[in-house]
Amino acid sequence: MVVALTRPTRITISQAAVTHNTQIVRDATHAKMIFLALKANAYGFGLIEMGHAAVNAGVDGIGVAVLDEALALREAGIEVPIMIMGLVPARYAQIMAENNIMATISDLTWLQTAKQHLAGTHPLLINVGVDTGMGRIGVRSREQLIELIDYLAQNQKWFTYQGIMTHFSEADSLDNDYFHYQLANWHALTDGLPMPPMVHMANSGAAMYHADEIPTEVVRVGTVLYGVEPSRGEVLPDDYLKPVLGLESELVFVKQMPANVGISYSHKYYTHEGEWIGTVPIGYGDGISRTLQGFEVLVNGQKAPIVGQIAMDQLMVSLPSEMPVGTKVTFIGKNGALENTLEAFSTHAGLAPWVITTSLQERIKRELID
Repeated sequence: MVVALTRPTRITISQAAVTHNTQIVRDATHAKMIFLALKANAYGFGLIEMGHAAVNAGVDGIGVAVLDEALALREAGIEVPIMIMGLVPARYAQIMAENNIMATISDLTWLQTAKQHLAGTHPLLINVGVDTGMGRIGVRSREQLIELIDYLAQNQKWFTYQGIMTHFSEADSLDNDYFHYQLANWHALTDGLPMPPMVHMANSGAAMYHADEIPTEVVRVGTVLYGVEPSRGEVLPDDYLKPVLGLESELVFVKQMPANVGISYSHKYYTHEGEWIGTVPIGYGDGISRTLQGFEVLVNGQKAPIVGQIAMDQLMVSLPSEMPVGTKVTFIGKNGALENTLEAFSTHAGLAPWVITTSLQERIKRELID
């Protein structure tokens, strides 16, 4: 994917906001280690940009979904601990060991296979996944967990038992029943067993709402550091977290139109007499959902609705008055006295915030600011 560096469309990442949100998590949990999830191109914010922002903010480690993300971070000079939270084929065990990358495992067979691919010069860091009710990956029985831990203890030349985790599926819900069901399963599976240095079960919801019920020396968060409350505004005070992501472009063409002229494909919008129409170089090819037609972007501190069907690379807005080419257009963020939040943007689209941000294509340049 070619990143259009000369294009005025950009995603901004606020270093100040990442630093603020990191401190919020540390204050709320008293965590000694904070791991930030940077999976899926850092939730669409930008893997490398958010990686550097996280390290600058004092984040102690990074979680990713796949090996390629971890290697890209290492290549970019990120030296903090990296944990892969998904499952990686055992044949890549030596690559992970050489790059000090922690592998998450779910069964003994993986370890036995991985051992065949290890040179023994660098023990592979192991994070044991425990499935307490997410139903995704992880050990589901105490007997299997004991077997895994025993095998790690007997093969310390090859493996280092570094972490153990579970993942709560509803820790951000106002209904705590399933959270407590999973927590009871965790205790039934793990109580009395040898524990490694990192015991981590606090995702964003668990860290912010259940810090008094679970271990929080190591927390593994995502949404909260990106500036979005896990419950999407139902619990924490306003302005408690600072928004990290901005999305902006600029007017590249402005024209005054006569009445009843169709705009864009399928003519789903017709102009009124003397209406000023601005063209903005961003479209569904960048990840802007067509359901955002009608959303009011911010131009020169004023609202301007998206009119007509959103095209692949461009969209049009109805301007309140004539404005010069080059005027900034804000989709997410502040413009004058007004602000469009990620939540408002995603609500209009009818999509969750992370569906919106992970859809933002890599051809949009990401820039770390302030």
